[in-house]
Amino acid sequence: MTHSSFLQDELKISSKEEDNKVTLKLEGALSATTVPYFRQTVQPYLDRPVAEIILDFAGVTKVVSRGVGAAIDVAVQIKKIGGRMRVENIGKFSRSLYIQGVHLVADVPELEGFEP
Repeated sequence: MTHSSFLQDELKISSKEEDNKVTLKLEGALSATTVPYFRQTVQPYLDRPVAEIILDFAGVTKVVSRGVGAAIDVAVQIKKIGGRMRVENIGKFSRSLYIQGVHLVADVPELEGFEP
């Protein structure tokens, strides 16, 4: 699925389910205009809870604070139902995700030992 509209950011999310976990591969911007689409895509996995949601940032081109906030919200929601969230391939967004505290609510292997 893809979300985009005239003069706005675009985000494509593809999913892969295996056992009781789902990997969501994000491509494009996780921004104010794409957060509603992100939330809409993730919600079904919170409604029928999965054990783990993995967010793959390898294709992410832009992340703003509202996007990080949405990811943190998902991590908090899945923890409440006994699951966990993992964020992978954060690359150039390490500093931003660290400052905003994603590693405090989700597993972010790339931030282990990270110092901004």
